[in-house]
Amino acid sequence: MKKYTDYPYSKKLCPAATFSLKVCLLLTASLFLTACGKNKEEEKIDAYRESMTSCYETIATSASALDAINPSANSAVTDMLTQLDLMNTAFQDMAALEVPEEYSSIESMADDAAYYMSEASRLYHEAFADGNYLPEVGNNAQAQYKAAMSYLSYIGDILMGEIPEGDDVTVTVTY
Repeated sequence: MKKYTDYPYSKKLCPAATFSLKVCLLLTASLFLTACGKNKEEEKIDAYRESMTSCYETIATSASALDAINPSANSAVTDMLTQLDLMNTAFQDMAALEVPEEYSSIESMADDAAYYMSEASRLYHEAFADGNYLPEVGNNAQAQYKAAMSYLSYIGDILMGEIPEGDDVTVTVTY
């Protein structure tokens, strides 16, 4: 039987530092932009940003925990699957949020990200089922995971007022 360290698990599974930085910047920006006498739309936007920050924090915490897993530990697979399940829950919560009109482009991205993370979690569970690692399933799971994290990065960029960049990104400007 193979050891866990023989599996194609990478400690670089998630760029947690990038998301943590975006969360900190988003919180700081929200604090500076908070003012008295807000209208209903501004309050919705603030509530949405706070909810997104909470989702990001949960995902970043799980990503850091994934990076900290000792691949040679007996509990490595269980620990990894637990963190992926927690991330999946946060992605589903993010997709369920009511998106204000100002961020309407995020709604479909959040749904896509949640779908990909759900598939990643499901496939990782399948890849490690019964103590036998299935490399083909694991590779597919990793691709789903990367897609979910890419969408999450795009969402973070938009919330920070930046234009997402990447080979698979199409930016449409409407006036």
